[in-house]
Amino acid sequence: MATPVEINQDVYSEGTLSHKSSRSSFSEHGDVRGPMRDINDDALSMVSYPDLAGRKGFTSPDHEASKSVYEAWEVLLKDDTVYLASWKLFCGIKYGCRWSVYDDGFLDLRPLTSYGQGELADLHESAVQEYEAKHSKKGTSYAQDLANRVSDLEDEVYTKVQHLIESKMATTNRTPFRRREWRVVVLEESEYLMTELPPQRKKNLFWRCRQEPSARKVFLIIHGEEVKATKEEGGWRLFNRHSNPWWRIDARETQEARKEHQQHFDKVDQRLAMRRRPIVHDRPSVKYS
Repeated sequence: MATPVEINQDVYSEGTLSHKSSRSSFSEHGDVRGPMRDINDDALSMVSYPDLAGRKGFTSPDHEASKSVYEAWEVLLKDDTVYLASWKLFCGIKYGCRWSVYDDGFLDLRPLTSYGQGELADLHESAVQEYEAKHSKKGTSYAQDLANRVSDLEDEVYTKVQHLIESKMATTNRTPFRRREWRVVVLEESEYLMTELPPQRKKNLFWRCRQEPSARKVFLIIHGEEVKATKEEGGWRLFNRHSNPWWRIDARETQEARKEHQQHFDKVDQRLAMRRRPIVHDRPSVKYS
């Protein structure tokens, strides 16, 4: 039979908390075998909990005054492979062909976590300065040129980027006290390479017949920034397409109308009751023989 073990537990009065560090692990006998660890709100957050690779989610520190955040993303794109299946023959002469398609295309959006905030900010600034140096005589600004290039993306890539921005907007604006917006600030399209140098392309006199890369990638830097905040108690109020801002007024007026309606019928019932006379039924006489 196992020997009972006595465990000492501190009892605190209601409304007070312990200021001691919580224990990280216990042995079979109840004594501490591991280092002590302080538990705070950040440690209890799922964002600060590392994944299987030991990486933690990025969190903007509370003590920093910066309200700007950068994130790097990458879109990988490969179209379905089109190949020549067969030729049509007439008297041994090829006059037509039949094409088939391999369903091997893909479109993937993934984050690039190997960039620091300062590095991404420098890349953004360098992209603006490089564009202004090369297009100093051109009337189009960097912001307008970026908007044009984003609009010219292929439909599936544009949809991926749009869903990314919408998801970040929805996730970072769940608080009723702050408003944040996300925008694409850097866009670079290039070929997806598995080697140090790209392969040599076959030269062709016709520009439209040039050999396209098998896979492409789009490098993105998105910028999130706090644009508005409120100190109103409870924050901004919630509304949707089915909400009624005047529901209190409508409810009060409806209640008053129902009360007046009920009072009217009560008065009518009272007057009718005063006019009514008791109805007496004559009992039939019974004769006994």
